[in-house]
Amino acid sequence: MQQATLDTPAAAPPSPPPGPENETGSIALPAAPVAELVEESQYGPLPKVAADGRRAIEVYSRPSRYAEASPGAPPRIAILITGLGLPESPPPSAVLKGLPAPVSVAYGAYGRSLQDAVKVIRADGHEVLLQIPLEPENYPTVDPGPHTLLTTLPPEENIKRLQWLMSRYTGYVGVTNHMGAKFGATADSFQPVLEELKRRGLLYVDGESAPDSNAAKIANAIGLDYAVVHVQIDAGDTAQQLAKLEQVAKERGAAIGVARANPATIKELSDWAAKLEGKGIVLVPVSAAVRQQG
Repeated sequence: MQQATLDTPAAAPPSPPPGPENETGSIALPAAPVAELVEESQYGPLPKVAADGRRAIEVYSRPSRYAEASPGAPPRIAILITGLGLPESPPPSAVLKGLPAPVSVAYGAYGRSLQDAVKVIRADGHEVLLQIPLEPENYPTVDPGPHTLLTTLPPEENIKRLQWLMSRYTGYVGVTNHMGAKFGATADSFQPVLEELKRRGLLYVDGESAPDSNAAKIANAIGLDYAVVHVQIDAGDTAQQLAKLEQVAKERGAAIGVARANPATIKELSDWAAKLEGKGIVLVPVSAAVRQQG
């Protein structure tokens, strides 16, 4: 048997077959914005599909070996952290420390230095979704914030509001909602918004789905990359909710949980994620789970 030398490199060992792993290694996400995916507008930079067909959902996503369905793949779980990017919310560095990199982050459109914050989040390996305010049932008693999309506005005005929200920063793979039970139940208002997301190469995650939400029906009709959150993870009952999320993932192949950003929940999520490999479950970014549900 010939011994490897400097002139005769040893053959690389065969790659191991896909198996359950958390994919938590360091991954440098591409710098944002990518010029070909930017449309300049009166509000600021907006996402667009590049001339060669590239979309934000692919370009800005965290790579995952489980982004496409394959026979025998382990159950997949995606976690989406919300509650950041608001005037009163803490900087991401103060909350997300120690969070596994495959966990995705929904960042709002308010506050200062949003692009700098998103740059930090992505540098840590987390893909980002833009969180937008949609009209709840009891608006304006409960107000999600400025530029909320409303059922009382004509579609063109809601698109203007959506574009203002989308222009606050770049580098997100898609959009998720903050509130929105009434807006989601009003198809005439909701459909033009989802069509705009589709046109701009974004995915949509229904983060606070109401029983009568039209999101799934509309998304399926227009071919929008879409998923619904399966479990709301709240501080105080985290273990039971995470167990439910694992069960859904085993039954469906992929599941998404959403949790608000607070140190206690982040700590519990980090401890839980460290044990997933032993359970035969893989932690993936939201974009991978969305494609699994497509």
